[in-house]
Amino acid sequence: LFCCLRAKLTSKGGPTQWPVFGITPEFFYNVNDVYGWVTRCLTRSRGTFPYRGIWFSKSYGAMTSVPANVEYMLKTNFKNFPKGEFYKERFHDLLEEGIFNADDESWKEQRRIIITEMHSTRFVEHSFQTTRDLIQRKLLRVMESFCKSQEAFDFQDILLRLTFDNICIAGLGDDPGTLEDDLPEVPFAKAFEEATESTLFRFMVPPFVWKPMKYFDLGYEKGMRKAVETVHGFIDKMVVDRIKMLKEEGTLVKNKSDVLSRLIQIESHKRGDENDRFTVKFFRQFCTSFILAGRDTSSVA
Repeated sequence: LFCCLRAKLTSKGGPTQWPVFGITPEFFYNVNDVYGWVTRCLTRSRGTFPYRGIWFSKSYGAMTSVPANVEYMLKTNFKNFPKGEFYKERFHDLLEEGIFNADDESWKEQRRIIITEMHSTRFVEHSFQTTRDLIQRKLLRVMESFCKSQEAFDFQDILLRLTFDNICIAGLGDDPGTLEDDLPEVPFAKAFEEATESTLFRFMVPPFVWKPMKYFDLGYEKGMRKAVETVHGFIDKMVVDRIKMLKEEGTLVKNKSDVLSRLIQIESHKRGDENDRFTVKFFRQFCTSFILAGRDTSSVA
């Protein structure tokens, strides 16, 4: 009877859509293997499946991996697929008005900046050099250490550390050092992980649950607040130090090829000090979105 009910509630190979709870029970059952679970659902459903969250959470939509669908939404007819308040309010604490949480002109402006810089020869060469150095100096050494010790290890965690260090060096000009020999727990990396996980949790529970928790600073929302403060504080300090260095020395020789330094230099030369559009907050939003874009996607791929 249970198997028949589950089969009826499962939509074309996607996750089981339970009454009242939607896909929430199956999500938490697979919380330690989210990527694998979503991949299996997409494979069974031939690339696209609808989903619903818990009742009153207003969480519903469709998950797709079909290239034609993705291109249509992100390129061909992007203006017809705005983020919406449901998405924005859940991501706002972490991303604020960054590119992943922006629409219309704000999104176009940030996209223009990103594409212009990331397609430059200087950035491509810097990224290639950074990736090669990380693999040769750190990844191979860590793998060799595990081979000698014959210990079991989480290869996905190693790849996450590799891509996190890589995206931070390429984007911020700073190596957080998560891929050192002893695989240390770096506060910034840990806080970023906690902040993204807590943000995801907001999509799975009703607003009348997570909003009061945020207001009264309770449970995982309290942890998220502290994690976001750590992430934003780390990036803010880096931005302020970089701007101070530029004003005092007139150049950023040590970090001239990372995205943050390049943007600070370019905008300073274009607009001068009198223009305050590109503030510390703007660069913080940009860097947070940049790290989020490159971390999980690259390691999972």
